[in-house]
Amino acid sequence: MPSASSRARIAADAAPKQGVRVACFEWARAVGCVAIVFLHVITSMHSAVGFEALGSVRMFVGGALVIACGRWAVPVFLMVTGALLLDPDKDVGWERLVRYALRMVFVLCTFGLLFCLIESVVTHGGLSVAVVGEALLNLVTARSWGHLWYVYALLGLYLLTPLLRRLTVREDRRLLEVVLAVLYVGVLGTLTVLHLLKRTVFLPVGLAPATFYYLLGWYAWHYLRLDGRSVAAGVGSLALLLICQALGHGELALPEYCLVAPYGVLVFLLFARYAVAPVERFPLVAALADWSFGIYVVHPLFLHVIVRVVDPLAFPLGVYELLAFVVTLVGSVLLVDAVRRIPGFSGRI
Repeated sequence: MPSASSRARIAADAAPKQGVRVACFEWARAVGCVAIVFLHVITSMHSAVGFEALGSVRMFVGGALVIACGRWAVPVFLMVTGALLLDPDKDVGWERLVRYALRMVFVLCTFGLLFCLIESVVTHGGLSVAVVGEALLNLVTARSWGHLWYVYALLGLYLLTPLLRRLTVREDRRLLEVVLAVLYVGVLGTLTVLHLLKRTVFLPVGLAPATFYYLLGWYAWHYLRLDGRSVAAGVGSLALLLICQALGHGELALPEYCLVAPYGVLVFLLFARYAVAPVERFPLVAALADWSFGIYVVHPLFLHVIVRVVDPLAFPLGVYELLAFVVTLVGSVLLVDAVRRIPGFSGRI
């Protein structure tokens, strides 16, 4: 249990945070979804064109911007969710969690299945019973488009939340630190070693690394401050990521699993400290926060089309990236708005 002095500090820190909790988390969602779109614009271009065609300068600049501006987003999304749902002061019962889980199932059975069908139809050159069967199998085994790992992970996290809340209800900081350390070394560390050995392990939902960030969100919200140590750790991890990216000639020489966590915590704490203005004052931010999950789900549809019909090499450095980013973000917002008008989709996407 926290000492008397620790409890006093936590209580003092919590008082101002309670007033800005919704605001800072909404800002994080809004900015995070924009960062994800930017990240995938760059990575999709790199995958489609390749290092040799793009050239070292474009690869390095794009890779550095992706690391600095985008790699924090999904960790922070998970941390925000953990800070909210693992709060022992909140009433988070099974009814609420089941409703959240069913939302993920709905998204997987609609957009997830659509993505699986697209992939199977393109692979086999047409639609048939066998293709539909393959798409359904891929959906069930979490082999839809890569970005949907986050949706599968959320589904698992919602079902694990009652168990994980037992850790936060106890408010045993040391126990939580041990659990986080085990997950960091045992999960993120293992993934790092496997990557270096060029071996892969099938993680159909990415649940283990997601659980680390889910718990880390509650821990950071209640126990960490934006101070010299958190800034030094975050800036240090960002610097290491950029150095590894430079050594890898545009690609990370080391995987980001272990390195990105302190940087994600720093960004999370920056939102908690400075993003205090109510989003209602900024209609665009409020709308992006509201649409953030839907934007995350649908935005690859636009990227898959753009990289096939537009040649990035026909544009100077930065022009294609900016145009693809704007088209993808605006198109995603319009698509989410349209889908939400369909009966049954409102509130689920």
